[in-house]
Amino acid sequence: MKSVATILIRLAGLSLDLAVGVILIGFPLSEKREERRIREMMLIVQEALQNYHVKEEIYPRDLMTGTQLVHFLSKEGFLEEPVQNPWTQQAYGEANETDGLRYRTDTIAETYELIVFRPGTDTEQFRLDSTENQSLE
Repeated sequence: MKSVATILIRLAGLSLDLAVGVILIGFPLSEKREERRIREMMLIVQEALQNYHVKEEIYPRDLMTGTQLVHFLSKEGFLEEPVQNPWTQQAYGEANETDGLRYRTDTIAETYELIVFRPGTDTEQFRLDSTENQSLE
């Protein structure tokens, strides 16, 4: 018969193996979920920008964070439902919240760029624009 100590050691080893497995599988899955949320938000904002452009015949002229752009498009009536901030997983709210989205246009407001930076860095993660990167594919 095996001793109690041997069984406890094996259980501890099995628990450690399971914990490492959960970490190794869980982290990539959480990154994929965040990436999906970011893509969904960008496509919603892109559609609202394009609808704004159809009506106004130009894109908004000011440089804006994602929060500022979402508030602007909502105020102008181009976003009917609140847009979820993919980093906080809540509707866009305060101007100082975590926000990796940036919007800019050219000097005559005929093109736009939506750029997502990795949180806390200047590393570009996604880009949508009206000229070269019109899709997230």
